[in-house]
Amino acid sequence: MPAQSNEDIIRRLYEARDRGDLEAVRSMLVEDVVWSEPDLDNPRTGDLHGSEAVLGMIREAQRITNGAFRLIPREVMAHGEHAVALIDWSAERDGERIEGKEVAVYRVRDGKVVEASFHLDNPAADEAFWE
Repeated sequence: MPAQSNEDIIRRLYEARDRGDLEAVRSMLVEDVVWSEPDLDNPRTGDLHGSEAVLGMIREAQRITNGAFRLIPREVMAHGEHAVALIDWSAERDGERIEGKEVAVYRVRDGKVVEASFHLDNPAADEAFWE
């Protein structure tokens, strides 16, 4: 069976997140993954170290939004160890809705994400929503 491309791995990661399958997400991350969310001055953001920290952040985002946090990859491109995803995202909280775009940059090795960083189109609006 041929190895999956890094593009396919990242697409599968978003599909697993969308279905709430955190065990599938865990299987696509190395245990000591470095995950850099924009630093929005709250405990769920900044540099997260390890798959448990990443899964905790995902769980918390889903809890805060009652499952309404969505990430939709519009384009995924890969070259070598790197993959880039152009993401549309949305969330609802306490009757307020927010939408945005982000660029997600992944480093993948041996079929697993070893590093990820995320770059938002409007960090100030994002920070205000999540406080």
